[in-house]
Amino acid sequence: MYKNGFIKVLASTPKIIAGDIKNNEQEIIKTLNMTEASLVVFPELAITGYTIGDLLFQDATLKASLLALSNILKENEHNGLAAIGMPLEVNNVLFNVAVVIKKDKILGVIPKYYLPNHSEFSEKRYFADGLSANINEVIVLGEKVPFGKLIFRDLDKDILVGVEVCQDMWTVNAPSNLLALSGANVILNLSASPETVGKEQIRRNAVLDLSRRQMASYVYTTTGMYESSSETIFSSHKIIASMGNLIAESEVINYEEDQIVADINITAINHKRRLDSNFRDNVFKVKGEVTFIDITLDETKDYIFDTLPNKYPFVPNDYELGKIYKMLTASLIKKLSSLPISNRKIIIGLSGGLDSTHALIIAYNAFIKMNLPLKDLIVVAMPTKVSSKGSLNDALELTSKLGLKLEEINIDASVKSHLKDINHDLVDTTYENAQARIRTLILMDLANKYQGIVLGTGDLSEIALGFMTYNGDQMSMYAINAGVPKTLMQKLVIYYADNIYHDLKDVLYKIVNKKISPELLENQNTEDIIGSYLINDFIMYYHLSEGLDDAKIIWLIEKVFELSHKEAEIYVKRFVGRFYSQQFKRTTLPEGPKVFSLGLSPRNSYKLPSDIIRK
Repeated sequence: MYKNGFIKVLASTPKIIAGDIKNNEQEIIKTLNMTEASLVVFPELAITGYTIGDLLFQDATLKASLLALSNILKENEHNGLAAIGMPLEVNNVLFNVAVVIKKDKILGVIPKYYLPNHSEFSEKRYFADGLSANINEVIVLGEKVPFGKLIFRDLDKDILVGVEVCQDMWTVNAPSNLLALSGANVILNLSASPETVGKEQIRRNAVLDLSRRQMASYVYTTTGMYESSSETIFSSHKIIASMGNLIAESEVINYEEDQIVADINITAINHKRRLDSNFRDNVFKVKGEVTFIDITLDETKDYIFDTLPNKYPFVPNDYELGKIYKMLTASLIKKLSSLPISNRKIIIGLSGGLDSTHALIIAYNAFIKMNLPLKDLIVVAMPTKVSSKGSLNDALELTSKLGLKLEEINIDASVKSHLKDINHDLVDTTYENAQARIRTLILMDLANKYQGIVLGTGDLSEIALGFMTYNGDQMSMYAINAGVPKTLMQKLVIYYADNIYHDLKDVLYKIVNKKISPELLENQNTEDIIGSYLINDFIMYYHLSEGLDDAKIIWLIEKVFELSHKEAEIYVKRFVGRFYSQQFKRTTLPEGPKVFSLGLSPRNSYKLPSDIIRK
């Protein structure tokens, strides 16, 4: 199953019984004919079982293995690619191989290059290693097929699949390194891995690290408990990772057949490779020969996700939320520490809304950690006639419980005077921006008065959408929220309420749960103007971090948020239109700490001229 850059992969541990080749053949056929995954990987020596010992030398075993492969080819209804482990005799020499098939065709054979021969392993007793083979094709079932380091590629879909066998993953220079640098963006690994105390974590770390270094998806399976347990218990552990992230994982011990399925974003892998200078620096320095085999993977009319993509791609677990709190506090402490002692003061505008609340909490924590006097954390509310009483009350309650003084400066008269100066009496964008700019003017002048810095409150979502006033709330001396998307901001404030600031819980929950509004007009609701921040953050992630084009994101929004095509199209067009037209606001952004690999700082994260035209 493939569509719009997503491919479904399956790692299988069928009920393989060591020595029962007919059973193993039928288990493999059953799995193939039941799955819709485009790529399927079976365990090492799945046709015979890994632990059959000296039966590997017997002619009957080898002939039965080939017959089983032949039967699999005949009965295979699966339309995708499958990698199956078996022993293969070449000129009276045995190799431990992965046979890659599609329908009734053998596409290639990959030998195991590094043979373990220590502790419970004695593979050199049976097999020659792939490094010793000076051949690039073998005859299997009467057909010549490629042999060696192979990549199976569908160039139209940018899918390139490499294969390695068990121990090859553990060696210093894994064959998959060459495959990845030669273009493979999915690596399949057929393994038979004993289970011992501590092995689970080691195995998981190995797969995750390979997928990270190779900037690929790594699909790993192992053989399971129906191998011989006379000396060793074999694991059922299956792992699917992509670019260092764990996508799917099975239990270590399973008493029945078992499989895991995952949806891999090929577009994102290829996008990250283009971005990563270290990866591309190595591509043309790679040494070694790889054979490319062209294939065609069918594109399905529809695509059913095994697990829908996360609606909250920017929201991590509680541990990471706590770490972000510490990161942001540390960044502000460093900023304050760089100032002369007399200038370690913060001026912050507090509206009673989400962003300014979050910025205040980080500032408060930094002051406590640095043992700075709280009187130097200067908090200012600047309401107008359109500001809600609820927001002002929330600001008062928040500062009071933190032991801070809230200075209130009503700006109605200043706004009215300014608009009179420019002969403007309409309630429009000029009226809205005048409020934002006067607030910034007051904050900047207070920074001069108290010899401190203005702490900005705007978040990453607003920066992406340009939903900020140029030379108004866009500007500060340090933008503490600049790396924090709106959806993460909501979760952070809830985390603070539940885990750190228990006395503030009621007011923090009120702030999180009320409608998001700049309160520049009466009854103003930001999401009525720009759409849901939840969906906008989702678009931002897939457009900027994963590199999906507009059509793919529209399709993904339809799936994840159950919107109509028209609704999804409106969201994407609006986001993209705003993002590129508002670059001029980002080119003059103040400094602020990066939280994710995705950032929009014009200095170190996102470089784009403000007069760019994207069509």
